[in-house]
Amino acid sequence: MSGSGIGDFRVRILLLGAVAAALTALVVCKLYDEQIDRGESYRDRISRQSIRRIRIPARRGRIFAADMRVLADNRGGCMILLYPEEMRQPGRRSRALTIDYIDRAARAIAGVLHRDTPPVSRSDISRHLIQSPGLPLILYRGLSVPEAAAVLELARFFNGIGIEEDISRAYPGSSLAAHLVGYTGRADPRAASDRRRFSYYVPDLVGRAGLERRFDRIPGLGGEEGAGLLGMPGYSLAQVDYLGFIRTRRLEYRPPEDGYHLVLTLDSRAQQLAEEAIAGRRGAFVLLDAETGAVLAMASSPAYDLGRFSPYLPSDYYRMLLEDPARPMLNRAIFGTYTPGSVLKPLVAMALLENGVDPAEKVLCEGFAAIGTGGIHCASRYGHGELDLEEALERSCNVYFITNGIRVGFGSIAAVLRSAGLGEPTGFELGDARGDFPSAELKKRLYRTGWTPFDTGLISIGQGVITVTPLQVAVYVAAIANGGRVMRPYVAERMVDRNGMTVWRGEPEERNRLAVSPEHLELVRSGMHRVVHEPKGSGRRADTPVIDLSGKTGSAEVGSGAARHKNTWFTAFGTCRGRTYAAVLLIERGDSGGGTCAPRMRRFFESYLGGDTLLLGPEPIVSETADQD
Repeated sequence: MSGSGIGDFRVRILLLGAVAAALTALVVCKLYDEQIDRGESYRDRISRQSIRRIRIPARRGRIFAADMRVLADNRGGCMILLYPEEMRQPGRRSRALTIDYIDRAARAIAGVLHRDTPPVSRSDISRHLIQSPGLPLILYRGLSVPEAAAVLELARFFNGIGIEEDISRAYPGSSLAAHLVGYTGRADPRAASDRRRFSYYVPDLVGRAGLERRFDRIPGLGGEEGAGLLGMPGYSLAQVDYLGFIRTRRLEYRPPEDGYHLVLTLDSRAQQLAEEAIAGRRGAFVLLDAETGAVLAMASSPAYDLGRFSPYLPSDYYRMLLEDPARPMLNRAIFGTYTPGSVLKPLVAMALLENGVDPAEKVLCEGFAAIGTGGIHCASRYGHGELDLEEALERSCNVYFITNGIRVGFGSIAAVLRSAGLGEPTGFELGDARGDFPSAELKKRLYRTGWTPFDTGLISIGQGVITVTPLQVAVYVAAIANGGRVMRPYVAERMVDRNGMTVWRGEPEERNRLAVSPEHLELVRSGMHRVVHEPKGSGRRADTPVIDLSGKTGSAEVGSGAARHKNTWFTAFGTCRGRTYAAVLLIERGDSGGGTCAPRMRRFFESYLGGDTLLLGPEPIVSETADQD
């Protein structure tokens, strides 16, 4: 290499070295600036802000009747929260100072909202700091947007004040289908399985009773544990500065997934009329689609106002409901158990026919059935004369059923009662009572005596050691109407997503068949038709031109002494415009099934199917009592 070439190479090396040295110096200067000059500022900023994972609950799905009337809805508002973690005060007296600070903030918020005092006291604040220091303290709920804006202005002067959307439940129908729909309440964050995943935990609105609770979640639906009315919660990651303000820029956000909507089989008009039919009395009304078991109406009286349960349930109102002797919280249609009386006779008639009793054979009724040294009176104290099976059903003759019931024996009757589903839950979504199925064991447990022919006689007319629910009666009457199929009653038709797509559907289910031949079933149906349409039929006051009803009256004496009274029944089935209905109406402390219940059933169907939109009004005065059962 020549001398000039060597010189040029050295020059290039020197230039590269100089550039490298300059770059190194620049990096060193920048590092010095960032770490020394600005480092304290960065460390201060880091210490003054942190990341918060905030849980965002989903909106609950709505509940609709079959005609799309809204039974449960959502109502928007604003919620004021105080975050103790952001309001903590330093110093040796940190706890006392923190309580003072939170109390001042609460009083200031109450002032801008024109409230006399805040809803939390110093003791409430202290208790919250001990029990749930990591959870926000809810100060106000259901505030309007202007009220929330006023609090937001105040939040500049206090750290730890938060404003969140507050979704509460609304029940537009008030008491309509209250026992079915149920109500909601806020979940307890301390018991939540996902509590530790969030810095700020806004709890879900969860079902506490009725369909609200039953359909919170449907396991396996869409592969999601939370699928159902409840929906799936979302979350956001946000920076919180030293003043306690959440910065508007979200670091990460996953929106909540709204709950699915629930559509019922319930006909809101039928439900309204059913509730009017028993208004002012203790009782129940059930209307089924006899072919499918779909519940078209289910009423229980007295009821309660769902509007009082939201946004929260006042303790005094809840206590009043629990202490009310009329038990308005009880759904009598599914959990009320009653002696059936003569509404059991259609099933007993099936047992007689299946065990060799000739339907044309007559029994002489002189008003009293002698059993051993005792006996039982008939509905007509003067007697019905000679009656065959259909006539005995028509006039609800106790003597006929007692005579033939003892003749075929209790075991034969029990087999038919079992096939009708008595003594077992019906499979209804909300659950129901089993009732008491008659047996020698039950008799011995209750009265410490053995089974006698007298007990068989009592069961033959629906008395003695047997109880049923109104829903159980409606189910077996539907089976009589549909040809013998004992269907599972259901009220949830389908669940749909926010796009209206069906994600789950309730299906009719046949659970059993009545233990009766088609020929014998037709004889029983004919006898029940006579109950309504013959001049001496015990249910003739249910006769109406809007639907051809077949039915059965019933009354059962219960209690003893001064408390002795009658619970009265009327149950019926009929077809109108291609749909077969099965209905049962129970009134506690009524006069008779034919006098108290049958007219109410007639007016229900006339209003429901006849287009009469007037209220049902009071029951008529009935002067005659013979053959009213």
